[in-house]
Amino acid sequence: MKTRHILISSLFMALAGSAMAQNAPTNGTAVGAAPTAPMSATATTPSAVPSNDPFVQKRQADADAKAEYKAQKKAAKQEYKADKKAAKAQLKQEKKDSTAQRNEALATSPATPTDKTP
Repeated sequence: MKTRHILISSLFMALAGSAMAQNAPTNGTAVGAAPTAPMSATATTPSAVPSNDPFVQKRQADADAKAEYKAQKKAAKQEYKADKKAAKAQLKQEKKDSTAQRNEALATSPATPTDKTP
């Protein structure tokens, strides 16, 4: 029973060690050490650190494409809203002008007798 516990605990230690090795920073600093100089803005973006792993590269390419798509979609939506607002304002102005013309025409035309049946 003790050997099983020892084997299991050593297995967990090995797995934890390999997990820590995968998450180790690649810029040369130790895990617990603070960086000596502040990182630049380009180094903080996820796409700034290239990787040789094809899965990481695909994930990064997908993230970049998604961000670009969102930016294009947002710009298109803003343009659509501006066009819609301009069209709505134009429609309101046309309606206002049409109503004014109709009222003016009704005011200047003689009143027609209504057909009332006795």
